[in-house]
Amino acid sequence: MISINQIYCEDCNVFMEKIRKEGRFEIDIIVTSPPYNIGKKYSSYHDNKKIDDYLNWLLIVAQRSYSILKPYGSFFLNIGGTSAEPLIPYLALNKFISAGYKLQNTIHWIKSISVEKEDIGNNNQICKTGFSIGHFRPIRSNRYLTNTHEYIFHFTKTGNLNLEKLSIGVPYQDKSNIKRWKSVDQDKRDRGNVWFISYPTIQSGRSHPAVFPEKLASLCIKLHGYSDKDFIVYDPFLGIGHTALACIELGINYVGTDIDKTYIDIAKDMILEKKKNLSNPK
Repeated sequence: MISINQIYCEDCNVFMEKIRKEGRFEIDIIVTSPPYNIGKKYSSYHDNKKIDDYLNWLLIVAQRSYSILKPYGSFFLNIGGTSAEPLIPYLALNKFISAGYKLQNTIHWIKSISVEKEDIGNNNQICKTGFSIGHFRPIRSNRYLTNTHEYIFHFTKTGNLNLEKLSIGVPYQDKSNIKRWKSVDQDKRDRGNVWFISYPTIQSGRSHPAVFPEKLASLCIKLHGYSDKDFIVYDPFLGIGHTALACIELGINYVGTDIDKTYIDIAKDMILEKKKNLSNPK
């Protein structure tokens, strides 16, 4: 029997079929980042399938996730390509649409950005000069620009799900807009579909070649909205556990799967550390 707040070392497609057959619960939100099929060096998974095999596999992921997601649930799919293989996100998107999902939002996760002085608004009180923030691994090619962003495709079953946009809102840069717009009653606006979330610079080796930040999962969950004690978030490709960490921080239930025991062991250690820190705040 499947239990919540657990991580399972199991193929996600097999696991999702078990959830469907057991029928004990449905999933409110899925937040995940599958392998991109771009040759990443995972501990055991081989990230170099033939493209048709990869896309057919993603179609099964889409179909089985659809069968366990609540009618008003959300699926947030983080996926990127490479400069040489830029179509991967769009090909994946088509498979999820084929499975019945509606694309409700396309979010751009920006990892690094440079803003020059002339592009900064006069009312910006924080920065008067240009700046570059964020981290990325540069490429050596003279043909392509370094790719500093990935997609987060937000799927729903209907395409008209109401969201908690101001739960991840940001202050107005120009405060005069607070009075200018009739619909505005506070110093907080829609974050929009461009999210800057940087990676920390890592000098040593990574424990996982393709993690996304805990903040990314947290923003997705908050955007969808969460409330009751039966709320469940599922990550089919949990890796080292950042979706679970976000759920623990928010006080909601999670379930995770991964085929690699090495990553699961790391995730469990990180979960224990997160719970310890929350119970003993400094």
